[in-house]
Amino acid sequence: MGSLRTFIKSVRKAKTIADERAVIQKESAAIRTSFRDVSLDQTTRRINISKLVYLYIMGEKTHFGQVECLKLLASPRFADKRLGYLACMLILDENQEVLTLLTNSLDNDMQHPNAFVVGLALTCLGNIASPELARDLHADVEKILHSKNFYLKKKACFVAAKLVEKDPDLAEYFADKINDLINEKQPAVLLGTLRLIESLYLSSEPEQRMALLKTIPKIVGHLKRVTTSGYQPDYDVMGTSDPFLQVALLSTLRTLATDESCPAQYLEEINDILTQVASNIDSGKNAAHAILYECVKTIFSIQSDQSLKILGVNLLGKFLSTKDNNTRYVALDTLLAVINIEPLAVQRHRSTIVDCLSDGDISIRRRALELSFGILNEQNIRVLVREILTFLENCHDQELKPYITSQLTIAANKYSPNEKWHFDTLMRMLKVSGNSLTSDIVSNILALILQCNDGELKKHIVSKLFSLCLEDPEQYCLALITVWTLGEYGDLILGSTVEVNSKNVQVTEAAIVQLIEDLINKSTYSESETVQLVSYVLTAVIKLSIKFRDAQIIERLRLIINSRTRDNNLEIQVRAVEYQEIFAQDATLKKGLLARMPAPPIKQRESLTLNKTTGAKPKRAGGVASALGGTDDLLLDLMDDNNDTNTAHAAEPQQDVLMDIFGGSGAGQAQSTTTATNSNAAILDLFNAPPASAVGIGSSPSVSEIEAFTNSYIHVSFTPKSFPKDGHAIMEAVIRSNTNETISQFQLLIAVPKTQKLSISSTSGGDSLTPGGTPIRQVLKIVGKAGAKIKLRVKVKYSVSGNSVEEQFDFAGFPETL
Repeated sequence: MGSLRTFIKSVRKAKTIADERAVIQKESAAIRTSFRDVSLDQTTRRINISKLVYLYIMGEKTHFGQVECLKLLASPRFADKRLGYLACMLILDENQEVLTLLTNSLDNDMQHPNAFVVGLALTCLGNIASPELARDLHADVEKILHSKNFYLKKKACFVAAKLVEKDPDLAEYFADKINDLINEKQPAVLLGTLRLIESLYLSSEPEQRMALLKTIPKIVGHLKRVTTSGYQPDYDVMGTSDPFLQVALLSTLRTLATDESCPAQYLEEINDILTQVASNIDSGKNAAHAILYECVKTIFSIQSDQSLKILGVNLLGKFLSTKDNNTRYVALDTLLAVINIEPLAVQRHRSTIVDCLSDGDISIRRRALELSFGILNEQNIRVLVREILTFLENCHDQELKPYITSQLTIAANKYSPNEKWHFDTLMRMLKVSGNSLTSDIVSNILALILQCNDGELKKHIVSKLFSLCLEDPEQYCLALITVWTLGEYGDLILGSTVEVNSKNVQVTEAAIVQLIEDLINKSTYSESETVQLVSYVLTAVIKLSIKFRDAQIIERLRLIINSRTRDNNLEIQVRAVEYQEIFAQDATLKKGLLARMPAPPIKQRESLTLNKTTGAKPKRAGGVASALGGTDDLLLDLMDDNNDTNTAHAAEPQQDVLMDIFGGSGAGQAQSTTTATNSNAAILDLFNAPPASAVGIGSSPSVSEIEAFTNSYIHVSFTPKSFPKDGHAIMEAVIRSNTNETISQFQLLIAVPKTQKLSISSTSGGDSLTPGGTPIRQVLKIVGKAGAKIKLRVKVKYSVSGNSVEEQFDFAGFPETL
């Protein structure tokens, strides 16, 4: 068996994939055979493991070498341990069963006299720690936190933070170390301490967080010290003093200052230091940009002064003027997030934002486009829409065009200075991107035309559409709207003159019919587009038949309808036959049948976004289940094991948590008055909602059932089945009908705190409830810490008489614990 170098050369020499596979399979087989040798020496084992790591990097299977990696750790040699820990971190993860065998090696090495061996063990534990490893080895990490070696102390802080994330119950072991650690001035240790503080804050109960909030003055002091310190060769980056530490200090301040219990005095100190940082740092280098960006994020996350917010927006404006694309993208993305907070300050940078629309980087153009729509208002709409239409005309991204046209339609409806400008803008949009409009935008434009009461303006609209369609009949949506408009109002423009390609064209009945014939015979449209266009044309033809006076023209219209009575498409054929019958009716009857349509209501449309990750993702709950056929995963971020659900959204203290969770417009629009109907009360007093008392219609509840929720439609209760007091519990959810109507499409979504796990068996009773019928039953199994109280957050979704209903409630009424 050759060396690792020889193996790599053999792989790289392979001329075909088959040759490469042969080399890899041969070497893999040789490694397996070597591992079976009971007398295998450590040197050969080390060579084999190094090859195994190379195989892992290439994406090959390496599970057969997991135990051998652990054997390499038992070697007293540092080289063996280093490779062994590297292989363990790559090949193993926290879900591997063999990980339990690693506990002893980590325990021994974290007590090793050699600091570098201890560092290897800490690094490995931090990378692949499971909750079990965290509970077994946290005591070793605690001891290292008292070490005088800064290198190990820093690593221990980072590992402690990771262990707390894996098992929040460990927070109590590390919380009392913070007061000593935060006094350290050594940058490496301070970095680790800040990371530990953030982890403890996110994992602790609200009452335990007050101790962490008391570290704010010391963090502010460290930030002042770093920003005012002189040149330090070891920590200076491009003239900026220790940017990594400054960013970490600002990030930790942001996490702590968003707490509702943060004293006003601390907030004032934070405002002062943010002003100092934002004003004193030269924004010429990337290191300085990183600090300023973190400073801006902090400004808009906490309760900061108005002047400070304006300063933050101005900093982002400076970012936009830099040549670095990454910095400009970050500035645009952040401005999008803060535009609702300081719209006037963002407006001052309008010209710079508009300039970004012509940037060579598509990512910057997309962000600038979204921001341009974000700053649109009554005062600047003429200027911005002109720039956006120019961008649309030159845009080659077919996926981006529907977004632009949709947003333009919404903006024009909302901010147009007058009706004429509104319609001229929509028609220019049709001209430059008539193939990129969605059907709802087409409907919106047609409804606007119908609602127009100005006769002269309506004539202008029809004339403009007619001329645009003559100039460019390839634009499908333009053709669609033009045909429909000519059918309704074609008689308004007869005898007028329109400009087509710089030439004046007289609008006659023959010219209108000629355009219609050209469009109906157009072969460049897709099959579905052709079907829709022909349907519109037939309707326009039958309507024009009562508006035109020339007998020859009316005969041409009749022939258009007749030509489609044998069309291959059934819908077109049926429509043509029906219109043929109408065509032959008395003129008076036809006028009544083919009168102009009444104006329909315009559907209000919501603005879209190109940014799919606009907010920080909340922490996932530990136990989540969806029952009764529910495929939604909406409850993943539902619960934390405390009464303050805002803790999972520290950066957004004013957010309605329930609304964010369920994606609805409120916290239960049809909730019963006997439950926690007030969304604020639900947030502030979670899990304390009183149990409902009404009994549902149908089969009577058993004596052991605990009522949880009731309204005029349903009755939900829970039946305790098994509570052996060993951390396990089994219960049954029972849902009965409370109404004489049939309830269908019932879904039950349940979440438990992150320290517990929930599994749900298949449903019995289907997903429908009938009056007096069989209830829906669901068995729930919960596993968690022995003695813990069971807390459920429940969301129910169902349909009654065709109307969808959603409810949510909290339940903690079980008399027994896990």
